Amino acid sequence: MTIWRKLAFAVIVLLAIGAVGWFASDEFRNSVLMAMRVAHFAVHRTPPQCKKRADEFQTKVEVIQQGARTSLQVGAKKDDVARFFASENIPLTFDRIGSDSEATGTIYFKGITECENIACGDDSSLIGVRVKVDANGTVLSEPVVIGMYTDCL
Repeated sequence: MTIWRKLAFAVIVLLAIGAVGWFASDEFRNSVLMAMRVAHFAVHRTPPQCKKRADEFQTKVEVIQQGARTSLQVGAKKDDVARFFASENIPLTFDRIGSDSEATGTIYFKGITECENIACGDDSSLIGVRVKVDANGTVLSEPVVIGMYTDCL
């Protein structure tokens, strides 16, 4: 058997293993996708405005988290809850979930075209806030603030 036949055989075996792994294992598929993202970022540098936007988004999430911790402490009244959501321009809704109620709100941020990439589209994102309240709107638990990109793989 020549070296070229051995090499061709090895390539075919590796492709077969890869195909089986791709369809059989989510972990394998995720590791391949992660390797593709890393390769993409190694070749395509992130534009400065995208890094700036990501930093601003993270700062906004932290500001809302800090504000929620101080304004939405256990025992805060419905007026305090409404005031906090209004101060951050977050639309407020009170939802009943079984015997519990929650005050929730979400703000959305549209991404910018320059930031489109293989991993996260145009970097559109959201910040969501929720806190458990009683029937009168009094806070019963610590608030939860989540910041996330909405169009990532």
